[in-house]
Amino acid sequence: MKKLLIVIFLISAGLLVDAQTDIKKLMPVTTGSSSALKVYTEARKYYEDVALDRAIETFKRALSQDPGFFMANYQLALYYLLNREADNFYKYARAAVSCRDKLSNAEEILKQALQSLMSGNSDVAYLGKKLIELYPADPESYNNLASFQSLEGDNDGMIVTLSKALEIAPDPAPFYNQLGYAYLAVKQSDKAEKAFDKYIELSPGNPNVYDSKGDYYMYMKMYDKAYESYMKAHSIDPSFSRDKADTARRLYEMSEGRKIEIIQM
Repeated sequence: MKKLLIVIFLISAGLLVDAQTDIKKLMPVTTGSSSALKVYTEARKYYEDVALDRAIETFKRALSQDPGFFMANYQLALYYLLNREADNFYKYARAAVSCRDKLSNAEEILKQALQSLMSGNSDVAYLGKKLIELYPADPESYNNLASFQSLEGDNDGMIVTLSKALEIAPDPAPFYNQLGYAYLAVKQSDKAEKAFDKYIELSPGNPNVYDSKGDYYMYMKMYDKAYESYMKAHSIDPSFSRDKADTARRLYEMSEGRKIEIIQM
């Protein structure tokens, strides 16, 4: 779902960081392990493709190489918070805020957000806006703000943020996915469909594009089309969408009084 671009330099303290001193373009990532950074970058790619099980496993693999890796702990904490897994959220949030590395300004802002969220205060969108002020050309700034707005239930704000991200993202596909769901949340189904269709156009080999379009069809109660879309996702990657396809099939048969044609794998 997300795109992270990293510029890496080796400095005397032994930490790998983005050491840009001119126009700040990319949020830096601080770690003492080049191998952990490589694994983290792999995890980010899985995450933006919504291969979530692989992403989570790979973030944890990065932490096995650098347990104090702030951004890996942060990403896991935010994931578990958004998925309402409180115990895991606190586990990784505590690890992140306890990081002893000298963090960048952007990471300090994210640390502040975690501290606020740990205290039960979800009013953190203003911190996401600070990130965008610092790094207006980095899609990851917009991802963080959109996540914070989601926690606040600000769907209209998310639409504004994601629309701006589309203007600067080298790979806009994940933002069209998020935008589609944001439009569904405000009941703008026509705009949601256009966003999901653009997601498919930009990333046709990603099974998640068809899973997302299936969710759109489910929202519209077009259960036969939802079934077809979910099964297409499943045909690309068997870990995707089979349970959703079965649910769509049952709903179609209940509403239409006839069986849906089963797509052979």
